[in-house]
Amino acid sequence: MEMLSNAVLGDLVGRSISFLFSKCEKQTTVDEDLQRLHHLLLRSGTIVEEAERRHLANRAMLRQLQVLRDETFRGHYVADTVSSQALRRGGDSGHDDDDDDKMREEANLRTFALSRFNSAKRVRFTFGDLKTAALFGSTGPRELQQMVRSLETMIGDMKEFVVCLMSYPLLHRQPYSAHLFLNKCMFGRHMERETIMDFLLQPEPAGTLGVLPIIGPAHIGKSTLVAHVCHDERVRAHFSSILVYSGNDLKDSSMASLTDNCAVKYQKHNASEERFLVVIELLDDVDEETWKRLYYSSDRSMAEGSKMIITSRSENIERFGTTQALRLRRLSPEAYWYFFKMLVFGSDDPRQHPKMASLALEMAQVVQGSFMFAYAVGAVLLRAHFNSQTWSRILKGTREYLQKNVSIIGKHPDDVKAKGHTRFTWNLVKQRPDKYFMLDDIYQRDPAHEKLPKITMADLLSPIRMC
Repeated sequence: MEMLSNAVLGDLVGRSISFLFSKCEKQTTVDEDLQRLHHLLLRSGTIVEEAERRHLANRAMLRQLQVLRDETFRGHYVADTVSSQALRRGGDSGHDDDDDDKMREEANLRTFALSRFNSAKRVRFTFGDLKTAALFGSTGPRELQQMVRSLETMIGDMKEFVVCLMSYPLLHRQPYSAHLFLNKCMFGRHMERETIMDFLLQPEPAGTLGVLPIIGPAHIGKSTLVAHVCHDERVRAHFSSILVYSGNDLKDSSMASLTDNCAVKYQKHNASEERFLVVIELLDDVDEETWKRLYYSSDRSMAEGSKMIITSRSENIERFGTTQALRLRRLSPEAYWYFFKMLVFGSDDPRQHPKMASLALEMAQVVQGSFMFAYAVGAVLLRAHFNSQTWSRILKGTREYLQKNVSIIGKHPDDVKAKGHTRFTWNLVKQRPDKYFMLDDIYQRDPAHEKLPKITMADLLSPIRMC
């Protein structure tokens, strides 16, 4: 019995000593952890970039790639947040005079932002934590170390993935496709893209016209995702014609009258088989009787193997599908920050502009996952005025824009599903705006309105074109 007790005690002492030694060995500074994380992000980014250049047909590998991609986005978010936090702490000496009201507003906006990214999240801050929580949440040295360990483990588990990856063929990506991939909201939609490709290229049961509903809020990238898929060479080899109808409703209930109002996006002359892909882009719902007449008319007149895609903000279109509806979700805060950073800084390294990187991170948190603001504010205004003084002014104006419209509408302007909710905007670059605009709706035009002048959101927010 005594020998057993001594053995157990010896084992406990040994484990304790090993734990203390390992704890001492793992103690690192924030700068060391940041340097290690940036090195790991280069490795994970290389794997992701190489995988995106290849046509992966294995669903398990696609899921594994998605996990690594999400972890890479999270790593960039943690690294940039910790760096920005350190910068602000170093410059806090003259920052406390008028902080109280500003931090309350920023905390409220951040609470709203998190709940918009994920409706299950409800964040509450005590005022003592406002300065840190409003800007950076709970990210700190502990989260930084956890991120390093997590990414190290994940990269170590990708060895077999990398070996298998080399056996898959390279994708043929034309310049337009590469441009679309980032600058037209295709960022972060790889799984959704493959879902649409599977639907389009797989045969349907005989006598069935396949219909795929795509549902998502305004400005989430539904039309852009479909346009990207339609540009794929495999889709164009499979279908003889690609037609797109855009409008607020389906006024015509026959395929013949509908096609007269469609834009022809692609047409293959002298095709051996006439398979059509018809894309119908709606803002809201459509009457069920109208849809039935259109569907039966299409089913009779379109050749075997033809397909339809219908996109809308309304959940009700799910009932029209012959397959499970595809729902587009908002990007996670980490993925959105990476996307926003790429739009704003391009090929420049944000670490070379630490103050501007900190302002850009705040901006990404304030605009709350909006693609429209990412392009109008990030890609246009911030890039056109590449200095910290103007960026601070734009950040202040954007925050005021959201506060004003949320107080009037009761929700983020991008979340408005129907007309009748007037939004207000003004020039975000000027110190004191001299013009204010009332917006009834923001959306892409349908082909029938091509001749009308177009005013973009960036035009309203910038003094360059609205003088």
